[in-house]
Amino acid sequence: MLQKNIVTLAVGSLLHYLSPAEKSRAMLMFFLQIIASLLDVFGLASLVPVVMLASEPGSVQKSKWASWLYNLLGFQTEKGFLLFAILAIFAFFLIKNLFTSWISYKQVRFTADVALNIVDKQFEKYTTLPFWKFQEIGTARVVNEALVIPTSYLNGIMRQIFVFLSEIIIVFIVVLGILLYQPELFVILVVTLVPTTFITYRVLKNRSQELGHELDIQRPRAYAMVMDTFAGFVELKLANKLGRFRNRIYENQRYIQSMEARSYLYNLLPLRVIEMVAILAIVTIFLYSLLFSGNMSNLVTIVGLFAAAAYRLMPSVNRILTAMVTMKQHIYTIEALDAFREAEWQTHKVPQKATVSFENNVEFNHVSFTFPGTAKPVLQDVNFTVKKGEKIGFIGSSGSGKTTLMNLLLRFYSQQNGEIRVDGVPLTADYTEAWHRLVGYVKQDTFLMEGSLRDNIALGEEHPDEQRLAYALEQASLADFVKTLPEGLDTVAGERGAKLSGGQRQRIGIARAMYKQTQVLVMDEATSALDNQTEREVNEAINKLSGTDMTILIIAHRITTLRQCDRIYELKNGRIAAVYTYDELVAKHV
Repeated sequence: MLQKNIVTLAVGSLLHYLSPAEKSRAMLMFFLQIIASLLDVFGLASLVPVVMLASEPGSVQKSKWASWLYNLLGFQTEKGFLLFAILAIFAFFLIKNLFTSWISYKQVRFTADVALNIVDKQFEKYTTLPFWKFQEIGTARVVNEALVIPTSYLNGIMRQIFVFLSEIIIVFIVVLGILLYQPELFVILVVTLVPTTFITYRVLKNRSQELGHELDIQRPRAYAMVMDTFAGFVELKLANKLGRFRNRIYENQRYIQSMEARSYLYNLLPLRVIEMVAILAIVTIFLYSLLFSGNMSNLVTIVGLFAAAAYRLMPSVNRILTAMVTMKQHIYTIEALDAFREAEWQTHKVPQKATVSFENNVEFNHVSFTFPGTAKPVLQDVNFTVKKGEKIGFIGSSGSGKTTLMNLLLRFYSQQNGEIRVDGVPLTADYTEAWHRLVGYVKQDTFLMEGSLRDNIALGEEHPDEQRLAYALEQASLADFVKTLPEGLDTVAGERGAKLSGGQRQRIGIARAMYKQTQVLVMDEATSALDNQTEREVNEAINKLSGTDMTILIIAHRITTLRQCDRIYELKNGRIAAVYTYDELVAKHV
């Protein structure tokens, strides 16, 4: 892909993200830009005859079109006619610039709409990756790919390609007009501007591309450093390590800022180079006229024409060069947007079945799982059945496969061998959404938003069902606690539930599952980080759930959490090593 011309690459990438309607809209934008370009050329062309008329007294009467217009409008003096011509050109440029500004606004809005669509696609792409891949990439990188990359693509590719194409049209029309009207000037422009443009781009393109890739590497590192510092604020403060982390962030930002400065410099260089070349061209014209021509009138005309041409061509050539250098610098955004388009990452696009029936049991049938890129299986030939309404416990040392087993059940992972069956039907990818509607999950660090208790239980529903909320609070043993709060369910939980105790956070997770009307509840180490009193509070909520027909699967290190379980499976090295009742497990550990 990197061997392609940057313009071809950018256009192809942009077309990939445009719907048929957006492609039509893009063509309209391009057509309007052509009109604007023609108006620009016409404005430039209108300056040429005025310059020539002003350069030689009496030339108005000598020019056929100027004489005709002079007599038609009834002018008495050439000075008055020239003043009129200048004011008319000014009025034309005013209207033209208003029109081109409107076109620019429409282009900006169009590209912004496309960028918004790309943000949505990026967010969908990364949130539908397999869970193991999502974890492997890391939060900082995902944030960069989902939010920062589309914005960089908008400014560095989409808007630049519009600039490039529109300016190319302007340059082509202007140069064609000069070729037909003044071939000498055309030769001067070709000799001065073409080699300069080519050499400048050759010098900057590779440096810009390397700079863009390095910035793409460093920015997620910066986000990760900041996130780690804030997430570990208490521990770092107590260990007196905040200063060290601040220095790391400072050094990273100093490096990024130095690269940003180089990027800014690369964008300025084309203008400076082209400006110097234009001055050199004027010097060349003077020298040619003085040494070889001897016709000062011709000198004034050629310099005037070159100035008029340079007035329009220099900014256009600069914008073309800047656009190409900027696109080279942002080529990494095209690569980032292309990532994970392969079929293996598109499992979320499998047509989904409306419902899945769960009336009898969930069966793990010879299930094995190995993380991609590793050789050692995490789970091997796992077999067990859970009947609807049963409470099942899982124990085992760290790394025995307990959480992986639950992630398979939750369909965050997909097993390589065996099947997970629900009422005898294999739980394949097309049942994922239907199955997710039936399952709830309470983990060790319950996810809490910086919102109200109501928002955290109903997960942001605009109009939550108050009866279901009341039932969820009662089942999670939170009803009495909420009654003590002055603002009740409108109480703000704080960042990550900072205003709640550990037990209250876990019970919010249980209430969330109950509000969802979960049929299968997975609890992964829900009490392992709690003190004895708080554990008893959470166990009270779990015990209350035992009186329902909800199917509960509990991973726990603390045996007391498993008191209400019908069976307890022990995992060792990815296999089920033993099955216990609660009393048998207690007897084994006494």
